[in-house]
Amino acid sequence: MKQAPLKRQLGLFDSVMLISGDVIGVGIFVTTGFVAATFPSPGGVLLIWLLGGLLAMAGALSCAELSASLPYAGGDYIYIREAYGKVVGFLSGWSSFLVTFSGSIAAIAVALASFASSLFPVLGLDRLLFSAQVGGHPITVSAGTVFSIVAVLILSGIHYVGVRQGVWVQNVLTVLKIGSLLGIIIFGALVGKGSVEHFVPFFDVSKITGLSAFGAAFIPVIFAYAGWNAVIYLAGEVRDPEKNLPRALVWANSLVIVLYLAVNVIYIYGVPVTQMKGALRVSEVATTALFGTQTSAWITAIITVSVLGALNAVIMIGPRIYYAMAQDGVFFGALARVHPRFNTPSNAIILQALWSCVLILTGTFYTLFTYVSVIISLFSALTVGAVIVLRFKRPDLRRPYKTWGYPSMPIFFILVSLWIAWGSLVSKPWESLGGVFIVALGIPAYLMWKNRLKRGAHG
Repeated sequence: MKQAPLKRQLGLFDSVMLISGDVIGVGIFVTTGFVAATFPSPGGVLLIWLLGGLLAMAGALSCAELSASLPYAGGDYIYIREAYGKVVGFLSGWSSFLVTFSGSIAAIAVALASFASSLFPVLGLDRLLFSAQVGGHPITVSAGTVFSIVAVLILSGIHYVGVRQGVWVQNVLTVLKIGSLLGIIIFGALVGKGSVEHFVPFFDVSKITGLSAFGAAFIPVIFAYAGWNAVIYLAGEVRDPEKNLPRALVWANSLVIVLYLAVNVIYIYGVPVTQMKGALRVSEVATTALFGTQTSAWITAIITVSVLGALNAVIMIGPRIYYAMAQDGVFFGALARVHPRFNTPSNAIILQALWSCVLILTGTFYTLFTYVSVIISLFSALTVGAVIVLRFKRPDLRRPYKTWGYPSMPIFFILVSLWIAWGSLVSKPWESLGGVFIVALGIPAYLMWKNRLKRGAHG
């Protein structure tokens, strides 16, 4: 496998900050209220967050082996292609471009505008500038829409002009958000007006109503850990990848798990779990109780920085997938271009930014995400399953790192991912079939690019 050279310039610290910054977004500030509503005991809340972290770690340990063995740009596209063939690999990359990454950028950018407008009302999504009908589809543009698009374009521009510039922004934002969480933990424990009595009784088994309640609490936590594999997409730009990629995946996920558990301990210390039930801004409720003053603006500012960091990370990650696909001749050839001066996949960055802006303008990312939630879970299972498949398919593949706990760790991750996919399929069967259709559209696209590649080879 040969790819055009992307310069290896990311160190271990950069890689850890990239993963941590992608994971730590809105989830830790809002999810505990949903968990408490269905698992209303201190031990239950902490157990759910621990299990979510263990699932992320199981995936990270699996991807540590894959990334160390195949340290190329593209992440799961590369692993799925090598394990299951070129068509399945293409479909994973196709869905990444069409929905998963571009749609995530659109959704995070709109969330950024929402939180920023709490601090600066002029940026509100409800401040309508104009509306129109385009091809029968209503397009509404608000001040928040413009802010979301500008944020995507500015960050994409930073990543266009250099990896180091984008990484510097990511490192600063991640250090700020980790520092903010540490501030809540340390000051909450030292000077917070909480009570250890909030932890008694630690477990209340009588309030656990069954497996459905467990699932309702567990799934939001899983999404709060999303991004646990961020660095694998930039594996072609990490120095000493055989050592740094496994270390970054394990260290970053360990850091996030410890932070998430500690923050939730402080939440419970500040407010009894029964008072958290259903609270959308549980972080604000807990910190207001701990410090005795209204913390709304403070928490909103922290969340805004966290969302900005997550947006920056996703913008950085996605283009490496399209670049790798173009290198294989199964996507727009121009996307394989590495900028001669900036050493970045410049055309891939531009295309992703433009498509993300279209999704923001049309609001279609909401619908697309609803359709492909099953597909996302299935591709996650396939990615981690590639560890097992490649052990049999390519036993001679050099493996500088081997998954700890193999095969239990990947099997655990696969089973949970399939459980989530099944739950989505049962609850939203027609939307799930729509997602299958969206991904299936990639098959004729794949055949078209393959034919063009063959014609080029014979031309």
